[in-house]
Amino acid sequence: MTNWREMKLYIGFDDALDGALLGALAPHVEARMPEIMEAFYERILANEGTRSVLRTEAETERLKLTQAQWLRELLAGPWDDDYFARRRRVGEVHVRVGLAERYMFMSMNVMRRLVCQVARESLELAEPTCDAVVRITDLDLAAMTSAYLVAQQDRRLADLRDLLIENLPVTVLLLDAEGVVVSATRADTRLFGAREATGLSYRDYLPQELIEAADLPTALGRAVGEGSTVTLSQVDLGTGSEARHFRFTLVPLDHGSVRLLLHLEELTEAVRPRIELERVESLARIGALAANVAHEIRNPLAAISTTLQVIGASLPSDDRRGPVLAKVQQQVVRLDRLVTDLLGFARPPVLRLVTADCRGIAREALAESGVQATLAGPPEGGMLRTDPHLVKQVLVNLLQNARDASGPHGTVELHTAPGVFDVSDDGPGVDPEVVQRLFEPFVTTKAKGTGLGLAISRKLAESLGGELQVVPTRTGATFRLTLPCAGRASPSGSGAGSA
Repeated sequence: MTNWREMKLYIGFDDALDGALLGALAPHVEARMPEIMEAFYERILANEGTRSVLRTEAETERLKLTQAQWLRELLAGPWDDDYFARRRRVGEVHVRVGLAERYMFMSMNVMRRLVCQVARESLELAEPTCDAVVRITDLDLAAMTSAYLVAQQDRRLADLRDLLIENLPVTVLLLDAEGVVVSATRADTRLFGAREATGLSYRDYLPQELIEAADLPTALGRAVGEGSTVTLSQVDLGTGSEARHFRFTLVPLDHGSVRLLLHLEELTEAVRPRIELERVESLARIGALAANVAHEIRNPLAAISTTLQVIGASLPSDDRRGPVLAKVQQQVVRLDRLVTDLLGFARPPVLRLVTADCRGIAREALAESGVQATLAGPPEGGMLRTDPHLVKQVLVNLLQNARDASGPHGTVELHTAPGVFDVSDDGPGVDPEVVQRLFEPFVTTKAKGTGLGLAISRKLAESLGGELQVVPTRTGATFRLTLPCAGRASPSGSGAGSA
């Protein structure tokens, strides 16, 4: 059973009985057709919503003819599946011209009353005829509004499709034979900026450095020339922690003006953990190697140092070889310090947790560092459950770095608050380009530094459940050691601005 037959059965429309009543009414309606059309369109034009669909007077006159033909078919039939299809197409036209669904019901009500008025003025069986008019106009409405339902479903599907495309974590470009973007998904503004892709060449749309990194023109030429999909598995943009990673898939097409689909997917979030794991494993291997080398070097260094001391002690005070031996001894001490740093970096820290006072730890670190520095902050330092020896090791390194940065006439300050230690200096500050790598092993701003001090300090801070970071300041540099502490307060006295 078709939908149309089911609807007729449900509403009680009988082709024979209702058809006879409508057929008897048809000549009376035809005789008054101009009058009916004038009255109908007078009501239509009186409403702002329906009037907006009729653009010109000529269009209104044309629609009067179309409406009259519709009314003739309504009364004459046959009311078969073809009739239903024609009524559905009427609804599709209304959807296309932008007539809101509610106006169809309102207009049908007007037409129904006009036709029933003719029936009441012309026929003895006026009420049964009007009942037949109501049934057939209800069927017409059902057929026409079904087009609105389909259009609404199509709109919802289109909205859902657009929503999916808008939020895809990939970029898809459709290119014509000249490489111009015909269509595109929403762009990643971090990569492409806030601009429309359509109408631009892919060379003007994609970042030049990404095009060069992928050698995209060659890949595009190969995809189109060979007629096969080309995949560039990983294209890297930038270096270090700021690097971004992408995958290109180029699919040749032959659809209208479209010749190529360019699929660009960012892999950074997927690749970065793997790169970080490889970096950690590499550092672990370097650390193990450094520890082995350090152990092998330490014993010979101790022997050399002892020998130099013996030789130096046996020489007269005015012997010209004395200064030479002293310089050699200084280099031995520097190598021994490097060995100590290597071992400190490679060796996992052993924690000995006790309850200690922040202020007390700061005073001991100042004394051990040998640095002339100001101790600032509230006198109530706050209590920590930590390893004071490791905390002092970090602070001593930071204090000595601050002294070296500020020079012999500079100032160094150690500011404490519960769970927070700020070491500040008035030196030249830290180059912004270096800040991101400052805590990496073997990165140093000193002419003779090992590049391990800050790496070891951060490692110790993290082992204590804390954090070591550079704090932006207007002048100089501030390094902040933060440790877990109940009732931690925000530190005061530190500058703000750019490092």
